[in-house]
Amino acid sequence: MIDSLTFIVSDDDQDSTMGLFPGADHSAVLRQIPVDVLRENLRQTAESLRAVFEDMAKSTDGLRLKEAQIGVEITGEGGIQLIGTAKVGATAAITLVFGT
Repeated sequence: MIDSLTFIVSDDDQDSTMGLFPGADHSAVLRQIPVDVLRENLRQTAESLRAVFEDMAKSTDGLRLKEAQIGVEITGEGGIQLIGTAKVGATAAITLVFGT
């Protein structure tokens, strides 16, 4: 069983800005993220998003939510950050696709 996964993250874990390279003075580093930490954080995020989209998925006026795609980033500690609309330099993300 795999114990950790390698991610490229910003070298400044204390920076709360979004994006893989939040500023010119930051660089990317490889980090080993424990699979258990990542699994739990993704589970909690998915549960919360499922609750948000639950009502939208119910047909009310003939239209219903068919699919929701959410981009997330992984922090240096294995945390999950949702990607909103922003103009960010280079960034990479995992896309979670929820179907109904």
